[in-house]
Amino acid sequence: MDKETLLLKYFDGSLSEEEKVILNRFLEEDDEFKSQFLLEKDVQAVIREENRIGLKKRLQRFETESETVSTSYKRTWWKPLSIAASIILLLGASWLLFNSNVFNGQEQLFASNYEKYPNTVYTITRSDVSDDSLERMAFEAYETNDYDAAIEYLLDLKEKTRLDYVDFYLGQSYLANENYLKAIDRFQEIIEINSEFKQEAYWYAALANLKLDQNKEAKQLLKELVQNKKYKLKEASELLKKLD
Repeated sequence: MDKETLLLKYFDGSLSEEEKVILNRFLEEDDEFKSQFLLEKDVQAVIREENRIGLKKRLQRFETESETVSTSYKRTWWKPLSIAASIILLLGASWLLFNSNVFNGQEQLFASNYEKYPNTVYTITRSDVSDDSLERMAFEAYETNDYDAAIEYLLDLKEKTRLDYVDFYLGQSYLANENYLKAIDRFQEIIEINSEFKQEAYWYAALANLKLDQNKEAKQLLKELVQNKKYKLKEASELLKKLD
C-alpha cells in the first residue's frame, strides 16, 4: 500500500491492524514521511477548530436573524421553521464537536499524562569539568533535551556496559523524540528483564502505545500497572476508565 493511501485511511479512521503496523514502520524509517504525517495532523486539527468556530458563529447569526424576522413579520409559520432549522444546525455542531473530540482524544490523553522522567541515576556536577565520561555526556544531553545526542551516547554506552537503566533512558529519549516504536521496544526490554524501572516502563510503554492509537496494548500495560500497585496507580486507573 502506498504512503498517501495510508495517510488518508489514518485520518478517516479506517486503518486495519496490519496497516497500522505498516504506518508505524514508515514513521520510524522515513523522516520525510514522518514530517508530512505530523504536518497533516496539525493541519487537520486547525481545520476542525476553524470549522467548529465557523459553525458556531453561523448558528448564532442564524438565531439572531430568526428573531429579527419573527419580530418584524409576526408570521406564525416562521417559528416552527426556525426551530427546525436551529435543531438541524445544533445537531450538525454536535456531530462536528463529537468527531473532533474523538480524533483529538488520543493526543489529549497523551499530553495530559506524559511527563519527562527525570535523571535519577547519574548526578551531574556542573563544576566538574574533568568528568568527560560517556555516561555524563549521555545524561547531560538527556537533561538538556538533546535527545538525538542522548540516544547516540546511550547506544554507545549500552554496547560497553550492562547497566539496565540505559535501556530505560533510551526508551525515554525515543519517546521524547516521537519514535514510539523504538521507545516501546526499550520499555518492553526493561519489563522482561525485571529491571528496577519495570513499573515506570509499564507506564511509559502504555503512553507510547496510546500515541500510536494502539489502545488494546495500552490498556493491557495499564492493567498490569494497576494490579502491581507500585507506580502511577491513580493515573493508570483514571486513564483506563477513559479508554474503556
